This record gives sequence, C-alpha cells and structure tokens, in this order.
Amino acid sequence: MRALLLASAIAFVPARALAEAQPDIETDAPRVFSIQPRPYRLGHEFSLGIGILPLDAFYKGAVIDASYTYHFSDFWAWEMANVGYSLNVDTGLENELLTEYNVRTTQQDGGKITLIGTSSLVVKPLFGKLSLFNSTKVFSETYFVLGMGPVRLERDGRGTFYYALDVGMGFRFWATQAFSLRFDIRDYLIFNSAAPQNGLLFQLSASFNYFGG
Repeated sequence: MRALLLASAIAFVPARALAEAQPDIETDAPRVFSIQPRPYRLGHEFSLGIGILPLDAFYKGAVIDASYTYHFSDFWAWEMANVGYSLNVDTGLENELLTEYNVRTTQQDGGKITLIGTSSLVVKPLFGKLSLFNSTKVFSETYFVLGMGPVRLERDGRGTFYYALDVGMGFRFWATQAFSLRFDIRDYLIFNSAAPQNGLLFQLSASFNYFGG
C-alpha cells in the first residue's frame, strides 16, 4: 500500500509542475490588431447641398450650396471653392416688437447673410465602419475644415461683402466609390464694420467623386 501511495505521489509532482509551466493562452498570447486600408478614396469631389442658418432670431436662411474639393491624400484635401446662396425668411419678430411693444430694433449686426464664398483646408483624421441594423456595413469619415472668404450681408435692400473665417467639421457616409452623403456644421465669423457677426450653418450634401482611388 505504501508503495502504491509513493508511486502516485511521484507521478503527481511532474504532472503538476508541467501544468504550471503551460502558458495561459488567454493572458500570454500576443494580441493582434488589424487595420484595414480605406476601401474608398477620393480624388475630385463635387458636392451639392442644402442647409439652414438658424442662429438669428429675426430671420432664418435656407441655403443652397455647391463646392469642389481636391483630395491630395486620405488625410489632406483642399476645398477650393464653396459657394452658397441663402434665401432668407423673416420670422416676424421685428414687426412684433414694433407693433406690440413699440420697440424699434437697431441694425442687426451687419445684416442678413445672402451669399457665402469660401476656400478651406480639410483634414480627415478619422475613418471607420458602422453597422446599420446589424445587417449593413457603412463606411464613414470625420473631417475638420478651416478657411476663409467673402460673405455678403444685406440690410434694407443693400448688400456689402465682408471677409469671414470658416471653421467647421463634417461626417461622410459612403454609398459607393463614386457617391457619398455629407453632413457639415460650419461656423462663419464675419468681420463687418460694426462688430464681428456669427453665422452657423447646418448642411446636408450629396457628393460625387471622380478619379478617386
């Protein structure tokens, strides 16, 4: 009986030592990350968009916009020309203040935004893919914009151009190599003769890519 117990102990010690020497697969195995190249690339981009200028309490602007962007790489691009026209709708606030409270407003900054023309640098640091309803894969891109250009302000039927700084960001969602949808948020700081005026634009655009990839 002693011989049997001794033999069992001798057999157990190497087996236990061998088990302790085995690597823990979950903790010791190297972690491998895979970064896929972008499946869609842009070259010459033409965009048509609609947007809204919601910031001013006295009017709201419905904007029609067109732009051309040349993409140097996956990271850098130059939005060479972005031109927009704003069809402005009076909110009635100015007339309400006058008729109900006998208050006549002073000139609202430099006036209403009617035309926007900018040229901007585009930086595209973020790219990824999303799952739509766990059934469709959608590729997306986040970009940032910095530029400047003339903006026309209109007051009492008279328009004047001023320089403006254009800062913003946007999100792109690809449908195909040649077509994508963009959502932009642009903030225009307009340096008029009175005081700097702020114009905030929300815009949805359809983009067409030529010679990308």
